[in-house]
Amino acid sequence: MDYSKLSDHEINKMVSISLGKDVMPDDCQDFGISGFPEVMLRSGDIKNYCNEASDAWPIIKENMISVCAYKRANPGMKDVSWWEADNFCEHITRDDNPLRAAMIVFLMMQESANVPANSTGSDIR
Repeated sequence: MDYSKLSDHEINKMVSISLGKDVMPDDCQDFGISGFPEVMLRSGDIKNYCNEASDAWPIIKENMISVCAYKRANPGMKDVSWWEADNFCEHITRDDNPLRAAMIVFLMMQESANVPANSTGSDIR
């Protein structure tokens, strides 16, 4: 899945679901519809993993996700900077937002965890 095309709200919702949280339906909350990144849980909590370190850090720590800043300064060219997140170089992504990058890596890890051992094809004969 190309997570870079998703909004912060969509990523926050996917992270919440991956964590087993009970998320309010989109039609019961204005966040995603109105362009806000937050997601509301049935418990009444509001989460914003892509933009709030207090929401994201426990996930980053528990899953050992590394976040690193990079800057490329080439003579005569515009400086370029970005954040990169990875999990032991297995899942790597770049983004302008370090927490969003970390949450994308978390979702990539969840995706890999759900791939069957024999992913080359069906076992049906």
